[in-house]
Amino acid sequence: VGNYFLTTCPVITLNLTANPKVLTIDFGTSCTGIDGKVRSGKILVTSTSLEKFAVNRVKTFDNFYVDGKKIEGTVTKDITLNRTDNSKVAKIEEDVSITFPDNGGKATRKASLTRDYQLNVLGVAKDNVVKSWGTVEFTRVSGLKVTKTVTESNPLVFKMECHQIVSGVISFTTSDNRTWTLDYGTGDCDNKAT
Repeated sequence: VGNYFLTTCPVITLNLTANPKVLTIDFGTSCTGIDGKVRSGKILVTSTSLEKFAVNRVKTFDNFYVDGKKIEGTVTKDITLNRTDNSKVAKIEEDVSITFPDNGGKATRKASLTRDYQLNVLGVAKDNVVKSWGTVEFTRVSGLKVTKTVTESNPLVFKMECHQIVSGVISFTTSDNRTWTLDYGTGDCDNKAT
């Protein structure tokens, strides 16, 4: 869920007797986070387990708003754990919309992503690496669609050592036939991309 909004005003509850388990983050009618954004409504996370790594999690929104924009949809994560090589893989599906209050326009995000978490030496976070690939389609209020694609053969590689993406290529295309790429290089923690 992230901790960028956690202040004293959201009420977080866990229902561990339900099947699936339910985590509720209730922002009430107005909650200003440490990021300065005002949230209201609820985020609901249902999970086969909130204590284990290998799970299915579904995030939904109940009358949820951020700075007056209504967020709706579903984010699903299927997480598997491989104890042999200390890795876990998350398959993520997103289908989310944002409705803007001033004109009623709607933007959408649909994603199908894979994240491979290589934990390496257990208990040593700085050697962890996350590889990510998949496709994200974002349709703006204007109707312009931007598609972002990262292939499994050239995934984005994030190193905890420097908290940066250090390699991989993102290809972008738009519904009006524009294309460009973003190349993060060959693995150096240099804070550079082309």
